[in-house]
Amino acid sequence: MVINMINLTKAPLLADAKKARHKPNIILQILIFFAVFISSNIITGLIIGIPMAATMLKSIDASLIAGADARQAANYAMESISKMPEWLMVLMLFATAATTICTVIYCRKIEGRSFSSMGMRKDGFLKKCGMGYIIGILMISAAVGLSMVLGATRFGGFDSRVSWFYIGLFLLGFIVQGMSEEVLVRGYFMVSCANRVHIALALGLSSVLFAALHLANNGITALSFINLVLFGVFTGAYMLRTNDLWGVCAIHASWNFVQGHIFGISVSGTVVSSSVFSTVLIEGKELVSGGSFGIEGGICTSAVLIAATALVMFLPQKKPYIYVASPEEERPQGKKREPMNVYIEK
Repeated sequence: MVINMINLTKAPLLADAKKARHKPNIILQILIFFAVFISSNIITGLIIGIPMAATMLKSIDASLIAGADARQAANYAMESISKMPEWLMVLMLFATAATTICTVIYCRKIEGRSFSSMGMRKDGFLKKCGMGYIIGILMISAAVGLSMVLGATRFGGFDSRVSWFYIGLFLLGFIVQGMSEEVLVRGYFMVSCANRVHIALALGLSSVLFAALHLANNGITALSFINLVLFGVFTGAYMLRTNDLWGVCAIHASWNFVQGHIFGISVSGTVVSSSVFSTVLIEGKELVSGGSFGIEGGICTSAVLIAATALVMFLPQKKPYIYVASPEEERPQGKKREPMNVYIEK
């Protein structure tokens, strides 16, 4: 039996993106990406800046920062953030909505892209979100379970200190945070890049930039960086296969929430304070467990992400995309009209 790879170039949202008014070249697009990212983070900083600064001043030991190099200072800052009170951590998650808003404004008003080209479709919204959330739970649970089987982590049981009020807030907060990163990196950047380069290159570039956004996180290693790239490849491929952004937003949200606030494991280097269960990392087996970065930094996550990406790429598609010709559209600068290649679900 021959198993064929899914052709991601046929995703209808890519054809929708071709209708954008402005299609910056790849170098300019990378610069714009960082401009949008920095602008949204400035807004986020304005929202949480005062309460965070006041809290950090109480917890930071200036003597430890004095004389430290940039890397050590960044690590100390990340450790300080991880010790923030829960209300401030929740506020930080909800404040990431600024990234979603800035990204959508740029795509709509500057590039002139449609919501559908970003994967933001109304049809089947709840079903796709629900399916994505379940997939995220299964994936992170598989990584944690595999780590336990290999003896790198141990189940610590129910955490009696858990605050169910904050568990609920973190559940909602990670939905906002997961959406913000997926809208920025996949819905906007990957798809806009595909207007200029092959989708494989756009997928790879967006995945590397996604991983690069986490370089300042506490405990990051070469393997955790690779895993972040693999996560980007998986979510990008899943988005293109399903022609939908909401599913990957849900996957991202449940991956982070379950990892941190169900299993009690650090989320990309950020230590969580309130979780339903606790998980104990076995010393000396950081290659498997991920160490201080969390399960995302271990080989168990690598295995799960590779397997999940393979399923996305090779599982037969029930409703494959077929070619149809769209109505003729006026080409730029008054040139001859010609049909645009688009694909729809069979």
